[in-house]
Amino acid sequence: MLENGKISIQQMAVLVIFVTIGDTILILPSITASAAKQDAWLSGVVGLLGGAFVVWLFLRLIGLKPNETIIQLNRSLLGTWLGGTMSVLFLLYYLFNLSAMTREISDFVTSQMMTETPIRAIHVMIIFVLFFSLRSGLESIGRAGELLIPWFSFFFIALFVLLLPQIETDKLLPIMGDGVRPVLTGSIYAVVYPFTETVIVFMMLMPYVKQGSHMRKDFMVASMIGAVCILAVVLISILILGAYITSHQIYPAYGLAKKISIGNFLERLEALLAIVWIMSTYFKCTLYLYALVMGSAQLLGLKERRFLDLPYALILFGLASLISPNISFYTDLLQHYWPFWDLTYAVAVPLLLLAVFYMRGMRKPS
Repeated sequence: MLENGKISIQQMAVLVIFVTIGDTILILPSITASAAKQDAWLSGVVGLLGGAFVVWLFLRLIGLKPNETIIQLNRSLLGTWLGGTMSVLFLLYYLFNLSAMTREISDFVTSQMMTETPIRAIHVMIIFVLFFSLRSGLESIGRAGELLIPWFSFFFIALFVLLLPQIETDKLLPIMGDGVRPVLTGSIYAVVYPFTETVIVFMMLMPYVKQGSHMRKDFMVASMIGAVCILAVVLISILILGAYITSHQIYPAYGLAKKISIGNFLERLEALLAIVWIMSTYFKCTLYLYALVMGSAQLLGLKERRFLDLPYALILFGLASLISPNISFYTDLLQHYWPFWDLTYAVAVPLLLLAVFYMRGMRKPS
């Protein structure tokens, strides 16, 4: 069988928090500060409003047919051929996003922690862990999230508490010194990376969540909690590093953690940030892999998905190496091109499906 188990609403909420934070905790401060400078935190606030709309739109979409994944919904509303084509595009999105995150992890590890290790060796280790998690099933992934969220919260809060003595509020000035446009530009990133990448993967997962009256409310709340955590990282990066350093460092949040110094004794605690980032990125990658393999099996009408593991592992290994020649290319991709791709799948496609649903005179979303 493709999937027999279901996760609870509480487990869903935990996974939403992990996915929303994901790899965004490292990449968003730099990208947002590049656009909005010292007003990057304002971009994050505006992004919360835009993200709420994205989540609302997602919840309307899954209300059409709660027991169908996006692969099944595409075919139900758009027909076999057009729906199948749209489903293939979603699978390509999962594959490319997963490959990009695999490369992102490898770049971080080989540039900051294990500088002598070949990047392909890191690829192999990541892929092995991801496919091992996939074999365990969605229920096991949900239970792992419940077990790790207290530790995640502890390390995340500890990171902020230890950085409080270094805050300089004057680094936020002048507020909106360059006008509204940079703030709005930065807010696009604050919507895209925490919110759109979360709702797109959960389009495949929501049928495997146990139904409850507060499921939608919990999804919205969990996504906002994750986004507020990201906003806090952006804000404290500006408060401590300043806009210039934040925008010119590849991993400003990691550099931020290196600045922890309490009494010249408690120092070099960047491992706290690394643990937080690895936990959240692990769950995001695992769920993207689950969506990719499960979606492929549904599209092909398979009763068993396990024999897809090896082909996808080989494709992922190769694509992670090819997707970006260097970190500068990858950063440019995230700033100028990737947001439009995310918005297409998280906003344009749901609007299209909702429009088709209403034009065909079907029942109202629940």
